[in-house]
Amino acid sequence: MFNRRVRLVFLIALLALPTLLVSPALASGGGHGGENKNSGSTPYVRMRALNVNILRSSGARTVVTLEVGLFVKDPNLLKRTDASIPRLQAAFGQVIQGYMVGLPVGTIPNADYVAQLLQKETDRVVGQRGAKLLLGTIIIN
Repeated sequence: MFNRRVRLVFLIALLALPTLLVSPALASGGGHGGENKNSGSTPYVRMRALNVNILRSSGARTVVTLEVGLFVKDPNLLKRTDASIPRLQAAFGQVIQGYMVGLPVGTIPNADYVAQLLQKETDRVVGQRGAKLLLGTIIIN
């Protein structure tokens, strides 16, 4: 039990690291709530926290909260990505729900695999590559 808690705390700390590294971009005028108000000044698009409700076959309920951002260098792709935020959030929710339903209760999700799945969805929804997904935190309740 203790070993599991240590791994969980380590995973949470590791997942929080990208959020700490991105904070200067937010302080310099990055968008909030899924809108990038200064699209010319920063290539970072911050999305609202995504909450996904999972109902497992055993009847157990789980809520997964994800903090996600996107780094886009191309100004045209940045506008396109900004306009796709609602579709991205819906697609991310479906991907996370599908992944978590198959995961045994109490198992820690593979953050690298989750990031790969979400990057694939980002490329599909936006219509091309170039918007790099930044996974901040994964909280399971």
